[in-house]
Amino acid sequence: MSENPNGPGRGSEPNEPPSPYEPERPAQPTEPAQPTEPAQPAPPSEPPQPVQPTEPPTAPPAQPGAYPPPGGYPPPPQQQPYGQQPPAQPGAYPPPGGYPPPGQQPPAYGQQAPGAYPPPPGGFPTAPPTSGAGYGTTPPPWASGAPVTVGQAVSYGWSKFWSNAGIWIAAVLVVAVIAFVINLTFSATLRAGFNGSSTEDLQQRLDDARSFGNVLLAAIGSILSYVVLAFLVSGALATTYKGRAAFGDFFRLKNFGNIVLLAVVVGVLSFVLGYIPFLGSIILLVIEFFLTFALYFVIDAGQDTFTAIRSSFGIVSKNPGVVIVLLLAVIGITIVGALICGVGLLAAVPIGLLAYAFAYRRLTGGMPV
Repeated sequence: MSENPNGPGRGSEPNEPPSPYEPERPAQPTEPAQPTEPAQPAPPSEPPQPVQPTEPPTAPPAQPGAYPPPGGYPPPPQQQPYGQQPPAQPGAYPPPGGYPPPGQQPPAYGQQAPGAYPPPPGGFPTAPPTSGAGYGTTPPPWASGAPVTVGQAVSYGWSKFWSNAGIWIAAVLVVAVIAFVINLTFSATLRAGFNGSSTEDLQQRLDDARSFGNVLLAAIGSILSYVVLAFLVSGALATTYKGRAAFGDFFRLKNFGNIVLLAVVVGVLSFVLGYIPFLGSIILLVIEFFLTFALYFVIDAGQDTFTAIRSSFGIVSKNPGVVIVLLLAVIGITIVGALICGVGLLAAVPIGLLAYAFAYRRLTGGMPV
């Protein structure tokens, strides 16, 4: 074992552990560490850019009735076109009063505006309209289905004549001239009254008027006069349909053949019953009473002669009281018109015919206007 110049305590083996009793030796100087290069200073960094404010995310326009997106504010309301109402938000109350926006037509009368509050309960009647059809006019009493009265018939005839007096007076004058010419031609009695120069001569002419030939001529005159009367009946019926007859309505006869045949039947009855003293006149009055509306059925309903006779008999037999009172009222009006120097007949005849036409329309279920 060789000597260790460093003295005892550590063996020559490099891995020999030191003796715990050996004093510690000073540490051998180590080679100085190579100095490291100083760290290069970092280049000065650019100043931080200011943070650009980010635009808030825009939400798509809200659909009508949709809820706003969760967690965000609803988008600002969009400008609605003029005249349109913005869609109602869910849960929102309707606008007070329910007035429509500008430019929108208001709801029709009696309908509820969109969004308006319902009417209060209680069944209170609505206010009547202040304008429009029917405003300011009162429906006639017969419009409610009231029974026919003579007062209604005469009132109707009076009002319709005076509302169209010029046309009626002109028509009556034309018919009166035609009837006068017919009677002067075919009535021996009328000719005797115009030609008699003395009492004895007049009596002789009246006796001649009762001869067979003169009675036949008188019957023919009655037939023609009945046909002429149909002109005025036609105008009266036209008034009940239109409210006002034109001049041409008087001479626009329908079913003319049956009008003439009805006149012949009446003329024959007058001729035959004229030979029965006193009783014949009474029978003729009764027959003419039941034939009151026969001419109206021929002209208005277009019935043939004998069907019209049966129809007139049926309607008069069901309403004898109304027809009798109406006949007496028309006779009274005619007498009053004749007393006013005869000029009053220009009003009395139309009023009577219009009253008859009104009664005919009402008794057959019609509604005169």
